[in-house]
Amino acid sequence: MTTLYLIRHGEAEGNRYRRCHGQYDSTITDNGYRQIAALARRMTDVPIDAVYASDLTRTQTTALAVTRTHGLPLRLEPRLREVSVGVWEDKTWAWLARFDTDRLVAFNSDAQRWSVEGGETMAQVRDRMLAALGDVVAANPGGRVAVVSHGMALRALVGTLSGLTLPEIDRTGHAENTAVTKLEADARGVRVVYANDASHLPDELTTLHKQLWTKTPGGLEPGVWFEADAAEPGRFFAVREDARVGAVTVEPSGGVGEITELRLDEAARGRNLGVRLVGQAVSHARARGCDALRVRPPEGDALAAKRLREYGFTERNGAWEKYIGYDEAYRVRRFEEEYNAIKK
Repeated sequence: MTTLYLIRHGEAEGNRYRRCHGQYDSTITDNGYRQIAALARRMTDVPIDAVYASDLTRTQTTALAVTRTHGLPLRLEPRLREVSVGVWEDKTWAWLARFDTDRLVAFNSDAQRWSVEGGETMAQVRDRMLAALGDVVAANPGGRVAVVSHGMALRALVGTLSGLTLPEIDRTGHAENTAVTKLEADARGVRVVYANDASHLPDELTTLHKQLWTKTPGGLEPGVWFEADAAEPGRFFAVREDARVGAVTVEPSGGVGEITELRLDEAARGRNLGVRLVGQAVSHARARGCDALRVRPPEGDALAAKRLREYGFTERNGAWEKYIGYDEAYRVRRFEEEYNAIKK
C-alpha cells in the first residue's frame, strides 16, 4: 500500500491580494510562511519517503515543510499545477465580479460549464491530476509520499476519488491553506482516509474562513479593481463600485519598484483594501523585472509604518522595502526563520 499526503500550498499573494492566480507564479505571504512552519511541525514525525510538488513557486515553497525536515529532494511535476485560468490570470476578483459576473459565478458554483479564453476546463484539470497521481503511486510502491498542489486542482482530484461528479464537487467546501488530505492506494484503488484537515493551524493563522467570497452567493465579493492612468505610466486608480477611491503609482528603477503614491480615500479605509493596492504594485513591478518594492512614507507617520509592516515591508535606513522575487535562498531562509520560531 502506498500512503499519500496531499497538501494545499500556504497562503500566497493571490489569497492575500485577492487576485485570480491559476498558473500565474505568485509567492508565499508572511502569514503563509507561518502556516508552512506549522505544517512542518505537524509533519516532522510523519514518515515520508518522497516529496512531489507542482513547479510553481508557492507549492515549491510549501514543500519545504517536508523536504527541509526530512532531508529529501523535491520532485517537480507540472501536472500538479492549479487550473489555468487563461485571460483571467492576475485580474482582481473584484474586477471579475464586476465585468465577468456570470463566468465567475460558474467558476465558483458550476465549474463543469465554466471556461475562459486560453484556460483549461475542470475536466481537463481532473484528468491530468488523476494521471499525475497514478504515476506517483506507480513510482513509489509501498512508499509514503507528500504531494503539494493547489486548491481547485486538489478539490477536483479528491472529490473524484471520493466518487463525486464535477457538479457534486461544486457543492463541497474548499480547503484551507496547508490543509492535508491522506490517501491510501493499493491494487483495489485509492481510499480517502481524511480530507482537508488543517488542525495544525491556530485560528489566527487561517485564511479561508476570513474571506468574504466564501460567504456570498456565487462567491462574489466586494473589493477594488484598477484602471491605468492614461496620462501617467505606472499609475493606477483603485475603483470600488465604479468610483475612484484611491491610487497607487510605481516607478521601476534598477530592479526596484519605487512606490511614490499609495493612497485610499477616507471613506474606503477600514475595509482591508490597502493591501490590494500593494498587490497591484507587486504585479506591475514584477512584470517589469523588479524583485523588490520600496516606499518612503512621511517621517514620523506611525500609522503608515504600522500598515507597511502589516503588508510585509521592512524598514531599512528610512525606507520600507518588500522582496517580491523568487530567489530560493530567500525562501529557505524565511521558512527556517518561522520554523525555528515555533520550535522555541
